[in-house]
Formats: sequence, structure tokens, C-alpha cells
Amino acid sequence: MKAELIVNIIAAHCTGDENAFKTAVEALAADESKKGNGRLSNQILDAYKGKKSTLIKKPDVTHPAGGGYAVQSAGNTAFSPRDKDSLLELYDIVHSETLLSDVILPENQRKLLLQILDERNNNTKLKKHNLPAANRLLLCGPPGCGKTMTAHAIAHELNLPMAYVRIDGLVSSYLGQTSVNLRKIFSSVANQEIVLFLDEFDAIAKKRDDGHEMGELKRVVTALLQNFDNMPANVFLIAATNHEHLLDPAIWRRFNYTINIGLPDDEQRRKLIEKWFEEYSVETDVDIQKLTDLTADRSVAQIKELIISAAKRSVTTDKPISTEDMIELLIQQMTNNSGGAGLVDAAAKLKEKGVSVRTLAKAVGMPHNTLNYQINKLIKLKEVDE
Repeated sequence: MKAELIVNIIAAHCTGDENAFKTAVEALAADESKKGNGRLSNQILDAYKGKKSTLIKKPDVTHPAGGGYAVQSAGNTAFSPRDKDSLLELYDIVHSETLLSDVILPENQRKLLLQILDERNNNTKLKKHNLPAANRLLLCGPPGCGKTMTAHAIAHELNLPMAYVRIDGLVSSYLGQTSVNLRKIFSSVANQEIVLFLDEFDAIAKKRDDGHEMGELKRVVTALLQNFDNMPANVFLIAATNHEHLLDPAIWRRFNYTINIGLPDDEQRRKLIEKWFEEYSVETDVDIQKLTDLTADRSVAQIKELIISAAKRSVTTDKPISTEDMIELLIQQMTNNSGGAGLVDAAAKLKEKGVSVRTLAKAVGMPHNTLNYQINKLIKLKEVDE
């Protein structure tokens, strides 16, 4: 009898049926109670409810350095959906500590986020007028522009956990399994107040008329649309993509709002630079406006990494960071520390932005006359190509 009960629990877990899983757990607890094992019966029920028990280990929570959120393996929760073949968990539970004030966005996009949050916080009022609060948001934009940070900030402001879907576990090489995994995910969060975050969204939502894609992906998109349509209002879904042009047309109308987060403008870059210099408490002698101008083509992530590199240099050398230091570090970032011809190209771009050749020569460790000759040579070659 006990073996059959255990089989039922495993089967319910693998199919992603939460109700069947709960029924199977309760049946196992009842069976132990009948046998006089009252303590074990209570432990089984407590384990399902997430209460402390001698059989429950402390959740494995990781705090990434500077990440602003804690990641908890979904395996430590009462129900953990997994891919049937790889056994990879389909999502991690994230408890975000990222504030909305940490996200620097253009004013119009910030207002839209506040509007979305207001709708969620006034859900009861909206229901009285038969109005649904927004619960589907699409974030678009190039890598490193702040899509993931924005998603974390929304989860924090709503005071909700986030189910961060793992694409490596979701997408399966087995026919039909990816659609099954999608159903498991949506089923497992259906009865929870939670933020469901689908990063790298284009991996499962590509255009169905793309001739280069196999029929399997087209079935995945259809399954995705069906799960979207059946998703309850208590789940707040956020999807993020770097390639919005690849998305199936039917996907777009499933979202209440779309925010296209681009590279930071002048004001955003200045605020970010000042904010991070202050956060890392380093002494600086940097021309903030000049640095703002020089980072015009940098993403939020690249600017943060630039400031972190400067802060570490200041701490290890016990010297304030100068504008010249920032130019040197910026060139390193632009060339991925590769040197060679990349140095000249990076120097030429910064010269166009007003940096003197003498300053650039010092930053790249090259004689002034040599660098000036190389830059002029590069400019002439580009003019010939055009």
C-alpha cells in the first residue's frame, strides 16, 4: 500500500498536477496515522506545508554579490516542477531586494511602471468595476539595459516572490516535452500570488512562419499562447527579450503593457555614475559630465562594471580615481583588454568625443606621435572604404 502511495506522489510531481500531489501526500500521511505513526504523519503534512520539521533541511539560499536578490532552489519548496528527462528544475524562487529607486529609467517609462504597480495595489477597487489589473508585462531592449533588474524591482515593490524560469531546463530536445514543461510551470504557480519571469523569451516565442524553425517550436508557441490565455489574475507575468523582432505577432496582444528599455540617455548615465560612485564610497576627482559624454554608447551593465573597476582600483591603490583613470578603464572595456588594433580604434572613437591624443596616448601606453599617426591612418582607411 505504502509503495503505491509513493508512486502516486512521484507521478503527480512529474506531471505538474499540484492538486493530485497534495491528495497523494495527504493519503500517505493518513496511511501512516492508521498505522499508529502519528508523529511521522504530522511531519509529512508539515513538510508539505513548509513548516519546520526534523526532516526538513534549511533552504539553500544564495546571495549573489551585488545582485540585490536571494535565489532559492525551487527544490526546497513543497512542489518543484522539473524536466522529465534532464531532471533540471524549471524555475528558481527569487526573493528580490531590488528597489524601484535602483532602476534608472526615462520618466515616461517610470510613470508606466508606477501605473502598473498602482493597478496591482488597487486590484480590489478595480474588481468592483469589473476592471482587471495588469498582470502581463513585456520588457524589450538590448543586453545589459536593465530588463532583469526592472523585473526584480517589480517583484520587490509588489512584495511577491519570483519564479525565475530556467530556459536550460524548460527547452527540451525531446518532441513535445517543452510544451509539457510550460504546462508544468503555469500549473505549479496557478494558485500562488507570485511573479513569473520568463527571461530570454524569444527562445520559446519565435514567429511561427519562420521557415528556419521546425514544427516543434511552432507547437511550443501555440502551447505558450494557450497557457497565457488560461493564466489566473493572481500571477503577474513578466517576459524579457533582446530580440523583440523575432516574436510571433500573436504574442504581442497577450501583454497588457510593453516597455522598450534602450541604452541610457545623458541624464540616466549621469545619475547612474553619481549613484554608483556614492554607493562604493570611493574618493574621486572625476569630471562627471565628461564621463557621461564618453559613455554614450555603453549599456547600464557596462557602466556599472566600469565604475566597479574604478572603485576597486581606488581601494587597492589608496588613491582617488581621476578622469584619466576612467578613460584608461573605458578603453580596456571597449577593447575587452585585447590590445592591438582595437586600442587604436577605441582611441579614435574617444578622440571624436573630445579626448586629447596626449591623454589617450598615456592611457594606452603608446607614444603620442605614434598614436596620432595610427589614428589618422585609421581615419583615412575608413574614408576610402566609404
